[in-house]
Amino acid sequence: MRESTVDRAMAAAQTINALSRVFGEMQAQKLVYYAQAWSLVWDGRPLFSNRIEAWQMGPVVPSLRHALHVIQQAPPAGVFTASEEATLDAVTGYYGAMGGSALGELTHREGPWREVWGDRPRDAQCSDPIPLDAMRRFYTRMALRGEGPRRPMTPTVEASDGAIERIAADTSRRWAKTLAILGS
Repeated sequence: MRESTVDRAMAAAQTINALSRVFGEMQAQKLVYYAQAWSLVWDGRPLFSNRIEAWQMGPVVPSLRHALHVIQQAPPAGVFTASEEATLDAVTGYYGAMGGSALGELTHREGPWREVWGDRPRDAQCSDPIPLDAMRRFYTRMALRGEGPRRPMTPTVEASDGAIERIAADTSRRWAKTLAILGS
């Protein structure tokens, strides 16, 4: 399936719901937020491109707002890599038993939402984005302290000698110009 035709945040929410039934939009929002955060930590890239905003009740993906009926549908096949699916599974396993309110309280204690929310009153409105880099830094520090979900093991595929030689040759070609500049 082509990424441009799939709302990956919605597919993540649907996958999470298929793994462990989601009870309410707030729980779905926070689980998708955590999936994005841990994907940034473990895979070094976002799971989806949808914006996450710091709302009064915690992080929210606006495109998922009022979409619980869609979230509860079966996820589309072939959207995520094995590594991304393992991340969704690990996040769901770790946070999935918590309800929406508990997850909201948890995100309120964590740096990314707090930094964006700042000193606004509790009843204020906000739609400022939570920067991906702030999420990556905060949750990486958690992981280094041994906190949070554990990075899932993903299956590896053995490559043939020819494939390894092609990868090495391609890498050498890509780095040749850079190495020449550095050498001069």
